[in-house]
Amino acid sequence: MKRKSIWTNLLIFVAILVFLNLVSISVFSRFDLSQGRIYSLSRASKNTARHIEDRLVIKAYFSKNLPGEYADARRYTQDLLAEYQAYSHGKLRYEFIDPSDEETLKQEALKNQINPVQMRVIENDKLEIREVYMGLAFLYQDKTEAIPLVQNTRGLEYDITRIIKKITAQGMKKVAFFQLEPVDDQPLYSGQTGNGDVHRNVRQLLAESYELTVVDLQDPIEPSVSVLFFSGIDDSLSQTQLFHLDQYIMAGGRVIMFQDRIQAMIQTQTAEPIKSNLFDMLMHYGIVIKQNLVKDAQCGQVQIQRQQGIFRFATPVNYPFFPIINNVNKDNLIVRNLDQIQLIFASEIDTLRLKPDLKFEPLLFTSANTGETRFPNLDITVTQFMNQDLTKMLRDEPRIVAGIYSGAVQSYFQDNPGFPDALPGYADARMLLVADAEFVEDVGGAGVKGNLDFVLNAVDYMAEEGTLIDIRSRETEFKPLREISNTGRKLVKWLNILLPSLILISAGIIRYRQDLKRRKFIGELYE
Repeated sequence: MKRKSIWTNLLIFVAILVFLNLVSISVFSRFDLSQGRIYSLSRASKNTARHIEDRLVIKAYFSKNLPGEYADARRYTQDLLAEYQAYSHGKLRYEFIDPSDEETLKQEALKNQINPVQMRVIENDKLEIREVYMGLAFLYQDKTEAIPLVQNTRGLEYDITRIIKKITAQGMKKVAFFQLEPVDDQPLYSGQTGNGDVHRNVRQLLAESYELTVVDLQDPIEPSVSVLFFSGIDDSLSQTQLFHLDQYIMAGGRVIMFQDRIQAMIQTQTAEPIKSNLFDMLMHYGIVIKQNLVKDAQCGQVQIQRQQGIFRFATPVNYPFFPIINNVNKDNLIVRNLDQIQLIFASEIDTLRLKPDLKFEPLLFTSANTGETRFPNLDITVTQFMNQDLTKMLRDEPRIVAGIYSGAVQSYFQDNPGFPDALPGYADARMLLVADAEFVEDVGGAGVKGNLDFVLNAVDYMAEEGTLIDIRSRETEFKPLREISNTGRKLVKWLNILLPSLILISAGIIRYRQDLKRRKFIGELYE
């Protein structure tokens, strides 16, 4: 009877373990004490996993013989996928596959857009070229998406969540690009004629997360457009175009505007103000860009050609009209994790002429060594800065070059008899302004990672996808042991050999002396 009871208890115990295992697949909790909680999914990622409607399979093609600095990426990826699976209520499954030694698996990985990469690995003082797999394939219904290379963990959660939302069609929001004329397939480079797409980098990045469309403002903007991406003009708009832009704002549309106030040309080293009715409308709202160009001692360089004898060579010159920005508003989600941003011929935003019901939150500031060039004296020649200490030349306070306007605005066409159906105003308008159009051009600032991150964050923020911004900058770091000298290595080696023995011998001696004292004490009691 007793034996039967033991077996019964054992079966009950096993059943409880199985039940707890099954429950743990869908009921998940984690105490994450890491910096930035990088080992826990954000709320946005959890919601995305919960709203998967059909079976989603993630195949993680990872080689087992990864170099040490990439092993952390594998562990981090596995932890992330396990958490996605837990919050998906059984709709998401993942598996790790090493295709290195099987031709069938290699073909499968290739079919799923995962290619091997060659890495240089130093092990045992030898340099090896190793072919490894480090990619993720997402299979949902008849669709396939991929992250071909998970080389580090920066932005990995963002990429996984973005792809899950895209492949499962969980409502990609629409972003409209304003452009006056159609563009060719080829980008516009210096010296090339034609109508090239100078915003290709930005478009490609945004197309991964948003449905993109193009508007010329000749017709009303569709209400389905969440954000209007206004990349700047150098002339006036027609009244119809201006009206449609105004009414989009009055209807609650969000606008991200990259607009120059001064048109500057580095090739001819000339500059002049842009004359446009757009500025009249912005001023009506309470938005003013000064007719100046900011200068910053913390800046990029330009090359100038110099002649010395029969030789001609290029000399780099610090050019303060190309400010490098790392002075940002740390309280704002868009910029607080950005390290460096490049501006090109930017103007200052005037915050003193705000309307009472309009609020302004600055985003980007120049450094503490700042100056300006005002209209009409717009001297942008490079030679004036040769062999100059810019920190002594430029001593003004930081200037604001980007920010967010929010609050009540009145329509520019409110009392215009030509537009009797105009919406009169909107109480919760929102517009993000960067006083630099080259900020997003491929041959300008769009080649800088910080600028692209700013654009992605700005669109997420204005499209009310702000919860995704934080996860873009999450990462873990490979932190190898600090290199030490040969003498230090020998010291550590002998300490590892001798120290445990010395500790044990010392502990034994102490214990022996304690036993002697105890025996002596007991002997004295019975004498």
